[in-house]
Amino acid sequence: MTGLTRARLRHTTRRADPRDEDGFTTVEVLVAFGIAAAATVMAFQIAGTAAAAVRRIEASRVAADEAEGVVLRRLAAGPLRPGLVRGAFSDGTPYALAVTDLRPALGLGRVPPLWQIRVIAASGAPIYATLIPEKKE
Repeated sequence: MTGLTRARLRHTTRRADPRDEDGFTTVEVLVAFGIAAAATVMAFQIAGTAAAAVRRIEASRVAADEAEGVVLRRLAAGPLRPGLVRGAFSDGTPYALAVTDLRPALGLGRVPPLWQIRVIAASGAPIYATLIPEKKE
């Protein structure tokens, strides 16, 4: 073989570029770790938000159950009369129990009372409300 042919043979058998090797570069690995870390942080934030929402819903459910118990105790205590009664739930949260006769607001004259019973949180937000017609005797 001539010198020129040997040089061409060596050139063609040698690897073209060391960057053509299989595998990932350090930058690619760091980018992948960064993406995985960001996805993990977002997943934890979503889980935390969902857990907080579940706690709020559960607290609302408990408050509604206790408010219904307050109304039932008031109904069991005797005949209803208009007024406002203040109290506190088992966790110490204050409430107001409002009993209102709706006949004047509805323009009803000579019918038995229609009682609106509301349990209101200290913030003014309604927790529980119901209508109770007075029974004719």
